[in-house]
Amino acid sequence: MKRLLWIALITICAALLLVRLSDRAGESADPGDGSPSYAVHETAGELTATGMRPPKIRVPKDHEVHLLISAAPDSPEGLLTVAGYDDRVDAVDIGPGLAREIVFVSDRPGDDFAFRLGGEFVGRLEVTGSHLEKGHQ
Repeated sequence: MKRLLWIALITICAALLLVRLSDRAGESADPGDGSPSYAVHETAGELTATGMRPPKIRVPKDHEVHLLISAAPDSPEGLLTVAGYDDRVDAVDIGPGLAREIVFVSDRPGDDFAFRLGGEFVGRLEVTGSHLEKGHQ
């Protein structure tokens, strides 16, 4: 009798383990949350005493942008914001010798976005691409 109980217990544990593993495999293959996936675009800039280098950073529209900002030893410190994307991109605290990564989806085309440090203009962001769904024809 004990032997049958042990076999039943082991069988149930094995079945639960297989169900859990199959659920994890399904989650990694298909997120299923309905959110769109974007191509990743990595770029970088440097904050100096005179502003951003390069002065204008260009990124393509509809990409997940990974922007690495590194601050030179002579750079000022403060909160760096992206005007025009400030509702989606949190301000990052940056100072001499520090580096911060800013991640956002570039879904607003235009060249009038500004990097601001403590309220002062330090550089520009240009999101290239058409604002039309299928582009210009």
